[in-house]
Amino acid sequence: MRAGTRRPGWEYGLASAASAAGQAGDVLAARWSAWLLVETLTADARLTEASNAAAAAAAACAGDLAYSWQTRFIAAQLWCDALRGEEIDEVVRRAGDLTDRTLPAVARGYAVAAASLAEADGGLLAPARARLDALTGRPASTGPVLDWVTREAAWLDGQPDHATSRATDLPAPPLVDGLRRITARWAAYDAGDTGGAGLAAGDAGDRPLAAVAATLDAWKAPDLFAAAAAAWHDLARREEVRCLLAQGMLEEDAELAVPALLEAERLAEEAGLVVLLGRTRRALRRHAIRRDTRGRRAGDELTDRERDVLRLVANGEPTRRIAGQLGISRETVETHIRSGMRKLGARTRTEAAALAIEELG
Repeated sequence: MRAGTRRPGWEYGLASAASAAGQAGDVLAARWSAWLLVETLTADARLTEASNAAAAAAAACAGDLAYSWQTRFIAAQLWCDALRGEEIDEVVRRAGDLTDRTLPAVARGYAVAAASLAEADGGLLAPARARLDALTGRPASTGPVLDWVTREAAWLDGQPDHATSRATDLPAPPLVDGLRRITARWAAYDAGDTGGAGLAAGDAGDRPLAAVAATLDAWKAPDLFAAAAAAWHDLARREEVRCLLAQGMLEEDAELAVPALLEAERLAEEAGLVVLLGRTRRALRRHAIRRDTRGRRAGDELTDRERDVLRLVANGEPTRRIAGQLGISRETVETHIRSGMRKLGARTRTEAAALAIEELG
């Protein structure tokens, strides 16, 4: 009840309840308390805390051999990490491995959402869509999450109409509801609504999170995007980048637009947010700024085996299955991926896979 109404100290109460239940031998109460803690922290965009709590709970479940609960917490941790927009290669690798197993429906929903969002951010848009389309039986708890990821992947793929066409009546937790509204605003802008008319469709809802409210307000007054980006700084890297990108795109004065775009470029490049990075560089070219990009080295062609490995990575296959399909060790798979990254000038394995698919047609 305290968590539901966000009464001060609710998170410490839940953590204490989980600890006390565990010490008393009531493992079910301990796990449900820990799960409520993780879900509520995630709903409020406290993603680092939620990720840490999920990791600790997963470790406790592993000690008890509670596989079903362990995978649920691991999937929730990966979902938080995907939303933060950091270490997306690791998210794709771990979430891909997880979805290759037998999982409870909730764990599968979060794992697919995490893998698909990270793949889409990294430029692997077709595998992200295929992963989402292949998922059946979406439980109510992860339905809104998967709905937003589907919309976001469509927007990243340059299909703003698809980003808003899938209506849903599913109530969403505050963060996901806010992200859905932000994506709707981006989709309206890309579809030609530069005057803010699309805000009506994207802004329904009550009491948005502070960072969400700051972002939606900035679409009405673009000089507020710097403050919105700052609000996302410790929460979600990808949303911080999107705010800086919006600031640079909507600002006509190059002296004000370029610094925001350069910061968006730096953050997107560090995080491996390939699609947002490309869009940022296109915005920079509007101001006659062409960035040097790391390209492939002349004479450094991919070997057939490197192509095979990267093609399977792009298809969303986890390392274990790639090794099994090609009859090589996991270590050899990783060696081929690193070699392909070097030859293609990619900073992440996800980017390397996207570049390889581009090259192979």
